[in-house]
Amino acid sequence: MAGLLTVPPAAGGRVAITVLTGMKATVLRRSMSGPRAAGLVVGTVCGGAGAVGTALLGFADYATPEAGFGVLALAQLLWSLGWALGPLVTGGDSTLRPAWFAMVPMRPRSLAVGLLGAAFVGVTPVLALVAFGGLLAYGVRQGPAAAVVAVPAVLLQLLFVVVLAKFTPQVLGGVLRFRLGWELSALLVGLVMACLNSGWFAIGFLVRLGTGDWAAGAQTAVRVLPSGWAVVAVDAARRSDWPTALAALGALAAVCGLLLAAWAALLSRQLVRGGTARPHRAAARPRARNRLLPDTPAGAVLAKELLLWRRDPRRARFLRTALWTGVFTGLLPLLDGFGQLLPWTGVVAAVFAGAFCVNLYGLDAGALWLTLVVPGAERADVRARQAAWLLVTTPVALLLTLAALPVAPGAVRPWVFAVLPAVLGAAAGLIPLMAVLGAAPSPDRPGGGPLDDLADESAEHVRAQGLAAFWLQLLAALPAAGVVLAGTLLSSAPLRWAGVPAGLLTGALYTWGLGRAAGRRLEARGPELLDVLRKGLRRTPESAKPARSADTGDAAPAAAAGLSHGRSAAVGLLTTGGILLIAPQGLVALALSLFTPSVRSWFLVLYLPRALGIPVAVAFVLLGAFCLRTAHRLNQPEQPDGPDRPDRRAPSTELGS
Repeated sequence: MAGLLTVPPAAGGRVAITVLTGMKATVLRRSMSGPRAAGLVVGTVCGGAGAVGTALLGFADYATPEAGFGVLALAQLLWSLGWALGPLVTGGDSTLRPAWFAMVPMRPRSLAVGLLGAAFVGVTPVLALVAFGGLLAYGVRQGPAAAVVAVPAVLLQLLFVVVLAKFTPQVLGGVLRFRLGWELSALLVGLVMACLNSGWFAIGFLVRLGTGDWAAGAQTAVRVLPSGWAVVAVDAARRSDWPTALAALGALAAVCGLLLAAWAALLSRQLVRGGTARPHRAAARPRARNRLLPDTPAGAVLAKELLLWRRDPRRARFLRTALWTGVFTGLLPLLDGFGQLLPWTGVVAAVFAGAFCVNLYGLDAGALWLTLVVPGAERADVRARQAAWLLVTTPVALLLTLAALPVAPGAVRPWVFAVLPAVLGAAAGLIPLMAVLGAAPSPDRPGGGPLDDLADESAEHVRAQGLAAFWLQLLAALPAAGVVLAGTLLSSAPLRWAGVPAGLLTGALYTWGLGRAAGRRLEARGPELLDVLRKGLRRTPESAKPARSADTGDAAPAAAAGLSHGRSAAVGLLTTGGILLIAPQGLVALALSLFTPSVRSWFLVLYLPRALGIPVAVAFVLLGAFCLRTAHRLNQPEQPDGPDRPDRRAPSTELGS
C-alpha cells in the first residue's frame, strides 16, 4: 500500500498494476487453505473440463465453414455471458475490493488499470485462455493467415471478458438494490442452480448445437455481438478479407477501451460518494393484513417478518432464487423432450428456499438484542418466524405444483403431494434451529447490494449450513415417500394416497419439534449468539494457538493450524465426488430406473441390466456417503502435540511419579 501512496501521476497505471498484482498474488497464496482451497480445486476441475471441451471445438470437423464459424461464435458468446453475469451469481472477486482504496490519493483511472491488471492473476483467466485457444486451433487449421490473426484475436477476447467482468457488476450494482435487480439476480442464480440440478438432461440438445446445422440461419446474430468479433476476424482472414479482419480486431480493442473508461468513471463515483439505495416510504396507515394479526408478541414479530420478506433485498433474493431454481429445474429437461421433472418444480423450490434461508438470524445481526431484552420473547420470536416463512413460501410452492398437474402422470401425483408438506415442515423447523446453532453475520454495508454476503468471510460457513439443510430436508421426506412407495409396490391406490396425510403429519411434527428446540436454544444461548452476530465468527483464540518454541521462537507449522494444500484439494475432490455419487448417480438414477428407464443420459446405472441397476445405485449412495465422511475427517485440522496437549501415544508416568 505504501507504493500506491507515492504513485507518480504519469506512471500511476504501471505502478498500480505492479503493486496490486503483487498484492493479489500474495493474498491468494496465503489464503489457500480450508474451504477456500477446496472450492478452488472443485472450481478448477469443473472449469477446466468446460475450457478443454470448448478448446476441442476448434479441432472438430464441420460440414461447412459457416457451421464451424457458428459453433465457435456461440461458444465465445456463452463464455462472455458467463464472465459478465458470473459476478452476479458468486458475488465477484473479493480479493481486492475497490472500496478498500477509497482513502488512497490515486486517480480512479489508475486504480481501474491496476485492478484490471490484478484481475489476470488467478485460475479463471487461465481457464478462459484455454477455452479461447480453440479459436487459435481453428485458425491454424484454416491456414497461416488465419493463424496469425487468431493470436491477437484470442488475447483481445480474453481482455474483453475480463473488462466485462469488472464493468457489469459496477453497472448493475445500483440496479440490484431495487426490485428489478432482485429479479434479475435471482433469475441468473436460479438458472445456474437449475443447470446443476437438471442440466444434464439437455446434453442431447447441446450435442445437436455442436453440429452447427443451425449456424447458416444465425450468421447475423453471432456476428453483430462483440463476443463474436474475434471469430469474425479469423474467418475474414481465412477468406483474405483483410479490411474486415482489421476492422473486427480494431472494434474489439475499442470496445475494451470504452468499457475500461466507463468502469473507471463509475469507480470514481463509487469511491467519492458510495452507493445509495432508495428508502421505502412509510405506510400512511397499517395494511389490512396487519390489522388481522393478533395483538401479541408473536403477532408483532409476524408482521415485522412479513414486511422484511417483502422489502429486504437479501430475503427477497433468497425466495426469488428458490422460485427460479424450481422453474428452470423443470423446464431445462424439456430441451431434450424430458418433462417428468415438471411436477416437482414446487418441491424443488421449497427445498432450496429452506436451504437458502438457514442464516435467518444472521440477516438481523445486532437487532437480536431487541428480542433478548424482553422476558420470554424467544419462543414467540421463533414461532412467528416459522409462520412467516411458511406464509411466504407455501403458496408459491403449491402454485408451482398445481400449475404442472395437467402434464403430470397420475402415478406421480401422490409422490409430489406427500413430499411437498414434509419438506416444507422440515424447512420451517430447520431454518430457526440451524440459525441459532451456527449463525453467521451477514454484511449490511452502506450502499451495499444483496450480493455482498456471497463474498463475505462467513460465506463458506453459510454455504455449508445450506448444504446440510438441503440433505436434511430430503431425509425428512423419506417417511412420507416410504408410504407412497409401499402403496406402489403393493399396487394399492389408497395406500399411495395415504402418503399425503403422512407428509402433512411429519411436516407438522418437524415444524413443532425443531422449532421448540430452536426456542430453547435461543433462551439458553441468546447472549452468545448476539455476540457472534455483532462481532463476527471468531478465529482460534491466542490461548488455543500452538505455543512458540522456546529455542527458536518460531510458531508451529502452519499445517497445524489449518489444512495443507494437499488435504484441502482432497477435501474438495471427495466432497464433489460424494455429492455426484449420492445425488445424480445414486438417488436420481434410482428414481429414473423405477419410473422412466428409457431416459439414460449420463447415468451409469441406466446402462446396466435392470437386475443390477438398483444394487449399483445403492452402492453409489453408500460410496458417496463414505466420500463425504472421509472429506469431513480430512477437514479437521490436526492438533499438534505441545505443552497444553500431551502426546497420547506416550505412556503416562504421572501416577508412577
